[in-house]
Amino acid sequence: MSMRTAVTHQAPPGPWSRPAPIPMDAWREDDRFVIALDLPGVPLEAIEVDALGQVVTVKAERRPAPRGENARTRLAERSHGVCERRIQLADSLDPGRITAHLQDGVLTLTVPATAAPRPRKITVQTGGAGESSPVESGQAVPAAA
Repeated sequence: MSMRTAVTHQAPPGPWSRPAPIPMDAWREDDRFVIALDLPGVPLEAIEVDALGQVVTVKAERRPAPRGENARTRLAERSHGVCERRIQLADSLDPGRITAHLQDGVLTLTVPATAAPRPRKITVQTGGAGESSPVESGQAVPAAA
């Protein structure tokens, strides 16, 4: 391919011309889960992070670079448009305490782990309607007369 052909060739639209997943890495670090998503060239105001239940959705939009009124595109390889990523969190993570930080085109989400569930003693009630006597779990239940 000659230099002239390479410069005037228009590449097909990039992967962000339609909703596409955002590249990411994820890892466990002590008592938290960390997710790093690549969003180069996406300004802060074009990023949305939502949590619904245990699903976190990251949505971003990279807009085309502004050009002058008389500009004629010769080569367009940089993708633009909307991208989205849904991440299913484990039940051991707390989506209500997610923090998000954008630096150098990388969005980092930190998701703390929930407190480990502890067993609790449950009192079992016996008797008919209106009459009841508590019986501690693990004790023998009195025979009915």
